[in-house]
Amino acid sequence: MNLLQRIRDHARSARLPDGTRVFLRALRDADLRHAQEYFNGLSDESRYLRFMTPTPNLTPETLALVVAAIHEARAGITVATVDHGQDELLIGGARIVPLDRPATCEFALSIVDEWQGRGLGTILMREAVRLGRQLGYHRIEGTVLTINTKMLKVAQRLKFHLHVDPQDPSVTIVSRSLLA
Repeated sequence: MNLLQRIRDHARSARLPDGTRVFLRALRDADLRHAQEYFNGLSDESRYLRFMTPTPNLTPETLALVVAAIHEARAGITVATVDHGQDELLIGGARIVPLDRPATCEFALSIVDEWQGRGLGTILMREAVRLGRQLGYHRIEGTVLTINTKMLKVAQRLKFHLHVDPQDPSVTIVSRSLLA
């Protein structure tokens, strides 16, 4: 297995502040059969905050973007899971993809509503930063709706710079260097 494959296939565990153990690993093709179930775990508000537009259904186009990120060499998706009986339950994810600017990647997070507000966002953001560094990026950024105060607080706590987009004040660009 080459270095890139080892980076993308990482697996480890973390603990939420309440002591709950979550498992972090790369999204697998086999996980896609649970995509609709995961999507259904997001409220209309969570879908809006993630996709920045009303998104009542999981579209084939959205699923195609996920598949592309699984297989793109400079992209990655980390998922958070918990034990659920004999199975594991997908509860959140962080995605990074390359931008058209050199050495810069973009992140996006989603967490099913039942698991929001428990510290998982911070864990997933740290994981996105770690994955971005390992894939050789120098900068990570994301576009966050300005009304998404929870995400903006997580970004600030992790030393991201926040900048309201002068072209669209409904959007805040959050970014940070991955070199330090």
